[in-house]
Amino acid sequence: MQRENWASRLGFILAAMGSAVGLGNIWRFSYVAGENGGGAFLILYIVSVLVIGIPLLLVEVSIGRKAQQDIVGSYKKLAPKQHGTWSDI
Repeated sequence: MQRENWASRLGFILAAMGSAVGLGNIWRFSYVAGENGGGAFLILYIVSVLVIGIPLLLVEVSIGRKAQQDIVGSYKKLAPKQHGTWSDI
């Protein structure tokens, strides 16, 4: 199966810009929370991202790269006899 590519360079640039804007909002939230007395929450938030978020991101990316399919196809390939998949709906 052939992997999909970006249809245009403009599409890729717009997606990258959207991602950067989303990341900018995360940085602004941290700054505003810290300025308004939310330092303890920020410590918990950063620890949660490091302990839970990054490992889950790495697992999801590695499953997708191994299967070379979309998310549904990847999990079907990972557990083909598992009940309760999207195709059962």
